[in-house]
Amino acid sequence: MTLISSPVIIDTDPGIDDALALYLALASPQLDIKAITVVYGNSSIKDTTRNLITLFDVIDKEIEYFKNASPPNNDLHPEEWERERRILLNRFEWSKPVVAIGADKPMKATEHLAVDFHGLDGFGQIHTTHPHYTPKDLKNLKSNRYVMSSQDAIDEILTQLKNAPPFTITIIALGPLTNLALAYKKDKRTFSRVKQIICLGGAINSHGNTTPCAEFNFYADPHAANIISEATKGFSPLITVQNKIERLRRRDLVPLHFTVLPINVSCSFLLSSKDFTNYVTSLNTPLSIFMTAFMDYAFNKMRNYYGVYSLEMHDPVAVAFAIDILSNKSLAYTSEYVDMKIETQGIYTRGMTIVDSRPKPPSLDLNKSKTLERDFGIWSHLYATNVEVITSYDYKLFIGDFLKRVFNVDLFEY
Repeated sequence: MTLISSPVIIDTDPGIDDALALYLALASPQLDIKAITVVYGNSSIKDTTRNLITLFDVIDKEIEYFKNASPPNNDLHPEEWERERRILLNRFEWSKPVVAIGADKPMKATEHLAVDFHGLDGFGQIHTTHPHYTPKDLKNLKSNRYVMSSQDAIDEILTQLKNAPPFTITIIALGPLTNLALAYKKDKRTFSRVKQIICLGGAINSHGNTTPCAEFNFYADPHAANIISEATKGFSPLITVQNKIERLRRRDLVPLHFTVLPINVSCSFLLSSKDFTNYVTSLNTPLSIFMTAFMDYAFNKMRNYYGVYSLEMHDPVAVAFAIDILSNKSLAYTSEYVDMKIETQGIYTRGMTIVDSRPKPPSLDLNKSKTLERDFGIWSHLYATNVEVITSYDYKLFIGDFLKRVFNVDLFEY
């Protein structure tokens, strides 16, 4: 049976959980990663770019290690070890993305970086504590695992969408949405060729992780998040691809399919320090040593901040969710279509995700009726259902699948 991979662009601000998400994506044959576009966020654009290049460099170190590695224990039969070694050697061979550097600041808001949690370098200070993992010459570094784009991230996103058949490329957004909003503003028709945007962001009907009411990605650039949210006006899941293509031929704007995975859903997936130590740190390979350096930093932060010794797996869950959606699996998830805006001006409410929860008349069939437009000034649409929000996601085997795919280890409970 031939595995069909789905073309994606990953827009990311490589910090600690982004690194886990990217390794999961790169180890997943279901994804054909056309481009990885970098944005500021967990740290400065200089640091997030360096972190991404470091991730690839560590893969090269890992592969070199396994070319001549001995079996981890004497009980393993040589033939069995050879099968495992081939899996470990080939696990990151599925994609060779273009890497493009994007926005270094939000569109209008004052800059806010997540260095309080991720460290000044975005990676728990490992470029200081473990300098041997940092590539010496980032500008001239050559790798067979990616190609540096001659364009910035905004133009690279548009080029990828323009050169692909319409509505085939999905964007997985793991950081502030600045790159996406700038690409949309620059060329709305080309950007509207995107199949779907799957975004880790927002705190809906829950507290935030940056302020009491805002999640980090939406807080970092609320204007960008709101631009993408507003670009969904008129979207309906009932619209067919053929209908969208006809709109493109008429040079009409096609509403975006924007799927939001809020942190109040993704926060239920936890990787414990105990499991990480037992199943990853114990491997003592270049990748496990590298990952342990910044994960220990993150576990200590979680213990100091929240009294728990585990890490919420927000970004990796978003990648896993995207894989499941794109693989057309029958998933244990629920979603609803809502009208959503992002607060851009509030002092205490900046980045807050606001969903219109006003009751609808029981006689109104939104599948047959057009969205009502009224001149409210601030909120001009009534009964709109254009943004897809994930309300639950039940992936019981997530941690086991993550460890199996990235490290080829079996979790005890798996």
